[in-house]
Amino acid sequence: MMLTILSVLSRDSLGCQLCQQGVDVVYDLLETGATKEAIEAGLQKICNVFPDGEWKHDCEVFIVAEYEKIISILEADFPSSTLCTLMGACEYPLPPISSTCEMCMVGMIFLEDLASNELGLELVEFVLDYVCEIFPDTWYSDCQKFVNQEYEKLIVFVDNQFPPEYVCTVTGQCEFPIDPKEEGMCQFCQGAFTFMYDLFDFQSETGSNVIEIALDYVCYLFEEGATRDQCFIFINQEYDNLVHYIENEFSPKAICSLIDACDYEDPVYETECEFCRIFYQLALDLISFDATEDAIMELMEHICVIFDSKVAQKTCKIFIDKNFDKLIESLVQKYPTEMACEMFGACTM
Repeated sequence: MMLTILSVLSRDSLGCQLCQQGVDVVYDLLETGATKEAIEAGLQKICNVFPDGEWKHDCEVFIVAEYEKIISILEADFPSSTLCTLMGACEYPLPPISSTCEMCMVGMIFLEDLASNELGLELVEFVLDYVCEIFPDTWYSDCQKFVNQEYEKLIVFVDNQFPPEYVCTVTGQCEFPIDPKEEGMCQFCQGAFTFMYDLFDFQSETGSNVIEIALDYVCYLFEEGATRDQCFIFINQEYDNLVHYIENEFSPKAICSLIDACDYEDPVYETECEFCRIFYQLALDLISFDATEDAIMELMEHICVIFDSKVAQKTCKIFIDKNFDKLIESLVQKYPTEMACEMFGACTM
């Protein structure tokens, strides 16, 4: 999908200044309602920053081929340096890069800055075609290879303004720190959902649509093969539940317990007091530190499925129904187990 032009354009500062001056002239033409021919002629003059020959010719061809998208970029009020950087005439202020992970992060941060202008799908495709122009020759080919390989995913990620760390991790450029083979599925599951929570604000900035897209790609944290395939099957089976849990701010530990990625043994108890201690401590373990009252109430609607036996599930539901209001108050306030169970009347001093 990558267009093959301008990979050898000049990056000297004079050329950058001339390019920006040319783009500023085009901005003035747009504001005065100049004809398409006049605007195109103004853009063509930008190509004079390149030496005569193939480079200048490629620039002129680029202007004609991408005219509408270039105008869209300008109409989106991007600074002149943005277009000149995509064309390769201006050098992007790159930090030191020593790995494909760092390369990916730099490229995605650049795209994140552009996407904040709400590019739209067509312009996302356009900037993806030229984003590698920000890199020097030593990383240019690696960037092209990455973009070509992950093109369809990147369109979705950039269009939805997904965080660079998420993009670079699920596309395999940055290593996810937890290995399911070494640490086990429970820890991996909690790590994956902690990773998502750390990078997204699902409540205030996004919503169910972005949750669903993030879930569509979270299995790419696994290496390609049987484990990733099993993850996709699992996500598909639990899809609606997972969206619901995330929307209601369930903690990673709660999510992974409710979907059986983490095992809980059925409680062993003989009295209501013993069950209360087991259940309440479990509930404390599953709620996040800053869980809202609504999130805790929602968790109480689902928590009993953690237990395998029907008897334990029924006992759990009866206990919640009997103590619901006090239970919510105690969990919101993070009362210790002994204190809470005495408040419920399940245990006596």
